[in-house]
Amino acid sequence: MSTEGALGRDPHETSTYEEQLQILAADLAMLRIERGNLSLRDIRSRAKKLGADLSPPTLSRTFNGKGLPNRDTFMALIRALMTRDPHDQECTAPSHDDPALRLWRGRWNALAALRLSQPRLPEHAKALSETPSTPRQPPEEERPAASRPPVTEPANTTDSDWSLRHVVASRNGRVIGVGFSPDGRLLASVSGDGRVRLWDPVTAQQVGDPLTGHRGGVLAVAFSPDGRLLATAGEDGTVGLWDPATRQVVGVALTSHTSAVRVLGFSPNGQLLAAACADGTAWLWDPATRQPVSGPVPGPLSGCNGEAYLLGFSPDGRFLATVGDDGRVRLWDPATGQQIGDPLTGHDGAVYALGFSPDGRLLATASRDETQLWDPATGQQIGDPLTGHDGGVLAVAFSPDGRLLATAGGDGTVRLWDPTTRQQVGAALTGHGGPVLALGFSPDGHFLATASDDESVRLYAQPAVDTLIQRLSPLAAQALLSALNRGPIELLLCAGHSSPVLAVAFSPDGRLLATASRDETRLWDPATGRQVGEPLAGHSSPVLAVAFSAGGERRLATVSRDETRLWDPATGQQIGDPFAGHKGRVNGVGFLPGGRLVAAASDDETVRLWRPATGRQVGEPLAGHSSPVLAVAFSPDGRCLATVSRDETRLWDPVTGRQLGEPLANHNSRVIGVSFGGRCLATVSRDETRLWDPVTGRQLGEPLANHGRTVLAVALSPDGHLLAIAGHDGTALWLVSAPHAGR
Repeated sequence: MSTEGALGRDPHETSTYEEQLQILAADLAMLRIERGNLSLRDIRSRAKKLGADLSPPTLSRTFNGKGLPNRDTFMALIRALMTRDPHDQECTAPSHDDPALRLWRGRWNALAALRLSQPRLPEHAKALSETPSTPRQPPEEERPAASRPPVTEPANTTDSDWSLRHVVASRNGRVIGVGFSPDGRLLASVSGDGRVRLWDPVTAQQVGDPLTGHRGGVLAVAFSPDGRLLATAGEDGTVGLWDPATRQVVGVALTSHTSAVRVLGFSPNGQLLAAACADGTAWLWDPATRQPVSGPVPGPLSGCNGEAYLLGFSPDGRFLATVGDDGRVRLWDPATGQQIGDPLTGHDGAVYALGFSPDGRLLATASRDETQLWDPATGQQIGDPLTGHDGGVLAVAFSPDGRLLATAGGDGTVRLWDPTTRQQVGAALTGHGGPVLALGFSPDGHFLATASDDESVRLYAQPAVDTLIQRLSPLAAQALLSALNRGPIELLLCAGHSSPVLAVAFSPDGRLLATASRDETRLWDPATGRQVGEPLAGHSSPVLAVAFSAGGERRLATVSRDETRLWDPATGQQIGDPFAGHKGRVNGVGFLPGGRLVAAASDDETVRLWRPATGRQVGEPLAGHSSPVLAVAFSPDGRCLATVSRDETRLWDPVTGRQLGEPLANHNSRVIGVSFGGRCLATVSRDETRLWDPVTGRQLGEPLANHGRTVLAVALSPDGHLLAIAGHDGTALWLVSAPHAGR
């Protein structure tokens, strides 16, 4: 059986994600056989030439139907297999927009949507029977099925249990430290290979290339309170400062230290950077001038019987806490460098971790035997120690609201505590194959990151957030988290236009949202609602519609009363001359996937097709509407063109120009906008938005009320999980429920 036949199977024949994985694995095996039955080593070598690194575990899981890799990895695998033709001859890998890849990309999208729509058992419950005291093992996801522990339910599971969202494997040495940026959009990790990696905590994808520059391992990382600086500490005795947005070095490194820098911490106002070194000294730096503040902190710190392992500022900046190898915790005045009061003593042995509560009223310290809570103002211990780890406690962190204290142990587990009652909250989080060396909460408290000696970072989600996030795409999840930080979840406002917003459109990757009004066209980040770059100006009349191209070079089309213009959204520059030809006002525009055609709708009751490369019209206009055509949209596969007028919505074959099926006509008022996304078609009228199955022509669910807004345009994100509507009061983003988006 050929892979073309396999790919033609009805995707609804088998309903479960696991069964669909097995079908995909069988089709991949068939493609592999047809293309010379390449070995895994050969496939990996070919993928590297295409710029992708396919690990053997990933290849094994994919071919055995044990998991679905991310889309870029999956498509790189397909392209690597296609470097041999069916006659077992070498050939050039297909380009990213090659039609031969369309069906495979569609298979991945369908499986990803199916995975999101089905409930999943929290991952940490599957890993609870791992024995942390055994020799270090790779994470469970990397181990052969036969060596994985049996699945057991935690004995003390409660509703407060957190669930595993992602496992990020570095495979470049043990992960020593992690830290979230203040806005929660980046997670930094450091490891023994001397590199710093930045991650998107929602998608678990690495952001850009690793930061390099230290000679030797990187031991600590810290973001400045305003998020504009990232500090890294190295075994080479230097502290590097970076711009996390550009991933570029900022100025020269801080190099006065005479030994390895072990720990870093910014003061709450960002005006001081503290560094603890292996020679027992703690330095205070001004990150703006990159000069030490009065040299090393004076006093007995330099003679505390060994290394200054730890330090941390209190939230109000009044205290700097340090810990030496003598097991004593000292408090300092950062302004004067003088020690405050007597050392805090009580641990039986070295102290491995410390952390202040958000209100500064508690200081947690951890050692090889227990975790203790202190009142930093009086130096008195509060209550009994927290015990439960089988071995040393290596890291501590308070949640942003102060209601939880997380502790990480050499036993490979993470435990959550109520600092008021000093009782453990829920089951221990397990799954790491080695000691947990660092942990940290995201600024909003929704995520907990843990780093381990097993070369991995694990991201856990708060239960209430995880329940919703697991049903959303990464883009929708990112928008949701931004909304949670702002307050109400209903929408994000993209405010900036000085006149009514007349049109909206998502870019194919979902990372840009274009809005048009009487004054100009603007680009936005849909996850945060922030404007990207300068407005696009050039039309002499109001911009009535916008559309992004999909595939090939990214282009943005805008239309006004009498013309259509093309733009490069990366530079904001216009491309070529405007398109002209309609006998009436141009109301809508859309690109054929791949960008080879542009469709424009007009008051002359027709739709015209153009070639962007030449600016020439293709064929005769599409005619059939009995009133002005107000909007157009192509389906993701390019086989369908939707057009709307005041009377109805019509579907067309753009190749033949023939109408497909009967018009869609359920709206109670005139239809003014249309958009494809996922497997949905959205149409909007003055009073409501409706979702449709474009294949059957059936309406999906109940109409979405516009809640009194005067709506002028609609856009579905490419995955179908986000719906944007635009009107006189601004642009609103809605989350579309998974059952609609996943059809």
